[in-house]
Amino acid sequence: MIKSILKSTLSATADIASLDILIKISGQKTILPFYHTVSDTDLWHIKNLYPIVDTKQFNADLDFLQKNYTEIDSNYLITNGISKNKRTFFLSFDDGLREFHDVVAPILMKRGIPATCFINPAFVDNKDMFYRLKVSVIIEKIKKNPLTSSQLNHVKKTLFKYGIIYHSELDFLKITDHNKLLVEEIAVFLGVNFNEYLLEHKPYLTTEQIENLIKQGFTFGSHSYTHPSYHTINEDVQIAETISSIEWIKDRFSIKDKLFAFPYTDFNIRKSFFEQIENQVDLSFGTANLKLDSVSTNLQRIPMEINGRTSAEKLIKSEYIYFILKKMLGRHIIKRD
Repeated sequence: MIKSILKSTLSATADIASLDILIKISGQKTILPFYHTVSDTDLWHIKNLYPIVDTKQFNADLDFLQKNYTEIDSNYLITNGISKNKRTFFLSFDDGLREFHDVVAPILMKRGIPATCFINPAFVDNKDMFYRLKVSVIIEKIKKNPLTSSQLNHVKKTLFKYGIIYHSELDFLKITDHNKLLVEEIAVFLGVNFNEYLLEHKPYLTTEQIENLIKQGFTFGSHSYTHPSYHTINEDVQIAETISSIEWIKDRFSIKDKLFAFPYTDFNIRKSFFEQIENQVDLSFGTANLKLDSVSTNLQRIPMEINGRTSAEKLIKSEYIYFILKKMLGRHIIKRD
């Protein structure tokens, strides 16, 4: 209830607030918006996870960003850090999805906007697919072909073994990293073949596409090796996932800058993690919206794929207002133990 009221208040305030004044009060002149994909087509592996931004909306977002900020690339960010004098934005994309090559890059090239794409080596060349994307495919399959009574009973019993009560296909979203093998079990039962899906739809970037994008000036970073939820794995595994993925990218594509974006979120990541990767990572990125971090080399990004949002302007303004409120309460900085 309180959260809903706060969102409504922020939205109403964002309609009338001046961006110039919000930037001045907050003192935050650099923003880091990020997406996963941009598409005008129906993507089964994405549509049940988060809203898909189409090209019209994406271009409108870019209009707002370029009107009010200057685009910067990862090298600028590594060299200069967050700007305190100049309005800048750093654009990035997570998961290494194919649309970054087919849809996003042509739009950005025309506009002269650099961007960084964070990839998981385990999925490059469509060797496999992140289990959450598989879940989205299963959900869409059931929406298109509702379960029979016998299938429904089987699904309910199977999920119940893992502590999940099945009411609708969206309950598959409750599957986590710890029981993700359940996805494969359900897929076999429902006749969903992920190898065929990968072969037909090719959701991820290929090595050749990444090489072409690098030639065009786009940069790449790590999104971990297999996309685990970092706050559910121990620190040794966190470090191994991070370093191995960065080394893979560096060796495969001769990339100098060492960039890392946390899969899911950097929630509850300890200071000791950052200390141990200090010499292996130039910059890392979280997803806590407009917020500061006690680790100066860990920067927070703003998710742009939000349910119900009407424009980039309204979203960004809302984040500034929320930041100012958090600053008044002394909660605008993520503190690491």
